[in-house]
Amino acid sequence: MVETSERQLPEHVTTPLLTLITTRSMDEDYAHVAQKRAAAAEGTPPRTRPHWVSLVAIAVLGVMAAIVAAQTDREAAVNELSRAALIEQIDSRRDDVRRLQRDVGELTRSNQAAASNSTVLQGRIDDIETRVRRAELNTGYAAVHGPGVRITVDNRPGVEVNSEIRDEDLAILVDGLFEAGAEAIAINDQRINALGGIRNTGRAIHVNGRPVNAPYVVSVIGDSRTLQARLLQTYEGQEWFALVNGLGFLYTPENVDDIRLPAAPERPLRDVIELNADPDGVPDGEGSAP
Repeated sequence: MVETSERQLPEHVTTPLLTLITTRSMDEDYAHVAQKRAAAAEGTPPRTRPHWVSLVAIAVLGVMAAIVAAQTDREAAVNELSRAALIEQIDSRRDDVRRLQRDVGELTRSNQAAASNSTVLQGRIDDIETRVRRAELNTGYAAVHGPGVRITVDNRPGVEVNSEIRDEDLAILVDGLFEAGAEAIAINDQRINALGGIRNTGRAIHVNGRPVNAPYVVSVIGDSRTLQARLLQTYEGQEWFALVNGLGFLYTPENVDDIRLPAAPERPLRDVIELNADPDGVPDGEGSAP
């Protein structure tokens, strides 16, 4: 059989927890106040805790105060020691910073001196490199290029053997060009250099020991604006043009913006051995037997 009415739950179950706690607390407070009032009305003094409880509480408070004071003193000593150690560390670090600042200053001065020396050395290196390039240019042992003049020299048609261009004729032209300001010269791609030369072997002309044939193309690196005019002002140039006019050489100059000259072939230097000679001119170790 099903019951039509729900069973009623207790109030402490259905009441919210916060409301129940507040209500019961207030009820207990009211009950306590009512009890004190009733006792006062009947002349019965309210119950009080024994006097020794207060003494114990005071003693506990005293002990706690003593402990706190001792702990405070201990912490004060520790704090004082920590403060002294911290000050010592600060002074030590300050000395370290000063020392590092001195090191930084010395390193800065050293770097400046090194930079200054590097600048001086770089200037010397640049000067040496310039001198090396100039020496290579003058000696002919480096390929070069630049503006200049290309001169083509040839024999006139039907010329006799004695009227052909010879080694000394080209040598006069080369000397005049160098005197006029030429920096580098090649004849038929044979670079004129300090150890080479222009020589005749029979009817053939040799430059650096290699034969060259007419027409002779003289390639010159120099100032193309003044080179030909200055050639006319040199003694060798005047002698050359006298040969051109007298023997009928074909002479065709032209200015060129960029002339490329090869390096001269390298030739090993020969060692010179000096022999000690006797007063009679015979080297030591030679001569007739006694």
